Amino acid sequence: MKSKFSRMLSVLLVLSILIGSFVLTGYSSSQEPEARAKQIVQTMTLDEKISQMIIPAIRTWNEENITDINAVPQISEALRRHQYGGLCLFRQNITGNEQITRLIHDLQENNRNIEGVSTHIPYLTSVDEEGGIVIRLTSGTRMTGNMAIGATSDAENNAEITGMIIGEEMSAVGFNTDFAPDIDVNSAPNNPVIGTRSFSDDPNTVAALGISYVKGLEKSNIIAAYKHFPGHGDTDVDSHIGTPSVEKTYDELKETELVPFKTAIDAGADMIMTAHITYPLIDEEKTFGDGVTKGFYPATMSHKMITDILRTDLGFNGVVVTDALEMDAISNSGIVPGGTNYVEYSVNIAKEVINSDVDLLLIPLDMKNEEAIAFYDGYISGIASKVESGEISQDTIDESVTRILTLKLKYGIMYDDETPDIEKKVADSITTVGSREHHDAEIKMAREAITVVKNEGNTLPVSKDTKNIFVLGRQSTDANTLQYVVNELKKNNFIADDANINIDYYYDSSADVQLHYPDDMKEKISSSDIVIGLSYASNNSALDKENPQYIGVSSAIEDTHAAGGKFILLSSNLPYDAAIFTDADAIVLAYMGSGLGTDPTEKTDSGTGMKAMNANIIAAMETIFGANKPQGHLPVNVPEVKENSDGTLIYKDTYLYNRGFGITD
Repeated sequence: MKSKFSRMLSVLLVLSILIGSFVLTGYSSSQEPEARAKQIVQTMTLDEKISQMIIPAIRTWNEENITDINAVPQISEALRRHQYGGLCLFRQNITGNEQITRLIHDLQENNRNIEGVSTHIPYLTSVDEEGGIVIRLTSGTRMTGNMAIGATSDAENNAEITGMIIGEEMSAVGFNTDFAPDIDVNSAPNNPVIGTRSFSDDPNTVAALGISYVKGLEKSNIIAAYKHFPGHGDTDVDSHIGTPSVEKTYDELKETELVPFKTAIDAGADMIMTAHITYPLIDEEKTFGDGVTKGFYPATMSHKMITDILRTDLGFNGVVVTDALEMDAISNSGIVPGGTNYVEYSVNIAKEVINSDVDLLLIPLDMKNEEAIAFYDGYISGIASKVESGEISQDTIDESVTRILTLKLKYGIMYDDETPDIEKKVADSITTVGSREHHDAEIKMAREAITVVKNEGNTLPVSKDTKNIFVLGRQSTDANTLQYVVNELKKNNFIADDANINIDYYYDSSADVQLHYPDDMKEKISSSDIVIGLSYASNNSALDKENPQYIGVSSAIEDTHAAGGKFILLSSNLPYDAAIFTDADAIVLAYMGSGLGTDPTEKTDSGTGMKAMNANIIAAMETIFGANKPQGHLPVNVPEVKENSDGTLIYKDTYLYNRGFGITD
């Protein structure tokens, strides 16, 4: 029998081992993530907890892009003042594969060197890498965008492949969190901010493709954030510059906008991003910061929308992250007391956000100068004061930090006990990001997406014997993609070697006079057998008869027909322009107009792989000349366009082309 002393010694030895394990790692390896997270939270100071709920951005320092924190010691030191939950990087932070890999590595290492914290907690390294028109890795693979995915016959598989490729490239450089996918239902043709970022105007399609996209991301252990709850698809204001309002009841919201979110939650969603949108028919009226004005809080800071609907009704127990708090819908709206862009105002915003059961405060301010650094010190202490005064519950803070750490534990982010081999990481990023394999999958998907909705007189495909062809691009940078694909089509005998092909442009956003349709362009068009004109529908601009695009395209159609030629409309963004330029002989939909300025043969900074190009326009041009058979089907309904008595154009409630339509071979 052991003596009393021996038994006591054994107990002390076990305790010392357990305590040592906890000090080193913050938890016991046999525990479940939530239990481990709760244990860590108990050891954290209030400053550490609040900091863990904040994700700053570090785009620039004194107006110079931040691509190396070792070159900006002020940022390195500022980030060590508080142990933030993560960082959000932007295009300003990224110049190439090796550079961004080293930057993320250095940011995590800088975080490891914070002194005096209870335990070191690695960052959520986050980025908006949706694919299509929203990308940050310009040295990577753009992919086709969500609406183009929705146009393909094998959409669920293509959504998963897209998520997988984006996830592989993100993981290769060191990102662990993607603020994607966008699961907004694009039910408003004049939506100024969602558009082709949406898979469809059908909520069930959006739900299915969003889940498939996330399956792809998770293969590389990337955290996905479904956005923008409760839905940004039926708005006509961009929340970056104003506050959209949706006049729908809760029952109406459940029929459309909430369908993808409910499906994602049931499928195990880990993170959801909020929208800065008001819902007057659902929410409770508030008194704004001036003490007089009445109105409604955006969903981001609405107890009704987040606690009652998202948490309680829909049953979401994961991490809720705000859309960027620096956006005007929040930062410049005067909805709480305090001067706009001052610490007091931002702290009062944070109070409402946190009390609504939101966990992560995304970009309260860009950390761009000494004033912004001081702002964050005041911001964190101001939130702490609200906790100490009881205006924010300590339990609410603890619950949010527990959810954040549980997520980090689930995805292995907390297990980074050793410094990774940065040279191996760089080598991996060089071979993965922008690889030939990824670009091959991208162009294959683009070819499947191209949709033909009109083909009068067998205009398509253009005969390879056609001698005079005019390509009317939008702006001069389009030449990089258009000239490339014309050369490839000639090389592969889809265009005759002796064909006379002119490429010109009708729009220059940098010019004082944006209209570019001079007499010599009219002469070239009038002498052409085939004219291919690019259009770009976005919000209501496509309906504006004074817009350079409307003037350029409509004039080109008229001049082409007057000379006996045929006009092919190449819709390069939203497909709704198919109902505006109905006099075109053929209409081809590509679903993306970004990235034409990148030469598809341009190598990445490492000399391997290709940069983020536009595969959709290449595939559309191939389809026009017979190198690709049209396979796509409309993922949205295209409404008819009506001309008012004053000559203005509007979208009608009836459809010219129904969802699912497409002329295929």
